[in-house]
Amino acid sequence: MRNHAADPAGNRQTERKLRVARRIILGSMVFVLLIMVFLPLLEFMAGAESVVLWRVVLAEALAVPLGVIMLVMLRDRLDGRRDPDPRLYWGSIAMAGVASAALQIPISNMFFLGAWWGVGVFVASRTRGALVSVFLLVLPWLLIPLSPLEIQFVPFLVSWIVSIVWALCLAAGSLASIWLWDVTNDAVKGQRARARLAVTEERLRFARDMHDLLGHSLSALAVKAELANRLVDRAPERASHEMDEVHELARKALQQVRTAVSGYREVVLAEEVASVGAVLSANGTVVSVSGLDGLDLPPRTSALAAWVVREGGTNVLRHSDATVCQIAFTPAKGTTVGRALVVEVSNDGARAGGAPKETSGNGLAGLSERVSMGGGTLSAVRTKNDGFLLRAVLPL
Repeated sequence: MRNHAADPAGNRQTERKLRVARRIILGSMVFVLLIMVFLPLLEFMAGAESVVLWRVVLAEALAVPLGVIMLVMLRDRLDGRRDPDPRLYWGSIAMAGVASAALQIPISNMFFLGAWWGVGVFVASRTRGALVSVFLLVLPWLLIPLSPLEIQFVPFLVSWIVSIVWALCLAAGSLASIWLWDVTNDAVKGQRARARLAVTEERLRFARDMHDLLGHSLSALAVKAELANRLVDRAPERASHEMDEVHELARKALQQVRTAVSGYREVVLAEEVASVGAVLSANGTVVSVSGLDGLDLPPRTSALAAWVVREGGTNVLRHSDATVCQIAFTPAKGTTVGRALVVEVSNDGARAGGAPKETSGNGLAGLSERVSMGGGTLSAVRTKNDGFLLRAVLPL
């Protein structure tokens, strides 16, 4: 029984993609946090003659660790922590408030608070974020007495509105990134859960079949062997007869094991197509099947076709990043083997290097030998746009 879902290579590939996506999101947020770091310096360069140096130094001294704290809270949010460390969260708000108070140009402290809000509002719960948002909207008005500049109402109001629009734009980008991360992460977890469930169900089915097939035979073996052991001294002839029956039961049990294993190895074509489709779908690949309905095949051809579908599906799962897999069955005439069934398994995302020659000891080389022994031919080639096609011609 092949474990389609247990694919370490595919899991590593998925984990690598998630790590890259996580770094990209953190990198995009770093740009926003750098705005807070550079605002005090920009204010210093814009008003070098009238600026109060200690206020610039204070704002910059708070902006740098504030950016680091925000990055840590954002990292925790991407890791699934919806409730940030209270010390970091409330500490960052306090630092943002003091730093904005140290800034001397109103538009600077508004943009500083907007940069914090564009990221920080999404690392905590909605209720807490709403309360903090109201506080940050009012804070610039409360800081007016601390500004050394003469404040005029209309320009201040316009700056306040502009800073709100700017903060909303930052928040939209942050929300989109975090939302896409959550959706992607949840989808990957769901695929893994479905794949584990498929493997568990297959194991349970195998265990149930083994129990049903062998439970009676093995119980009878135990009873007969125990009876023969008790009779060996009192009735040797009967003990010998019982041992003959033990031997016969053991032979039948062995035959049942071989029959059961053969049933799992020589799978039914329709069941194998359904199984491969379910596993690939759980891995995020869209599967389309054509030509199977109404197809009447000899048992040997059907078994070979099932092997081709199984190996083709395994290669798609393990050696591709396919979004689409097509499985096609086409009766044909005039081939090198006469009347034949053409089985094709293709995908649109073969990885560099293609499928290896062997997978789990029974890969394309083993499949080629099996098809050849059945009188057919097998080919595996790359197609356009990084696709891959496994094609078998099986005699009818």
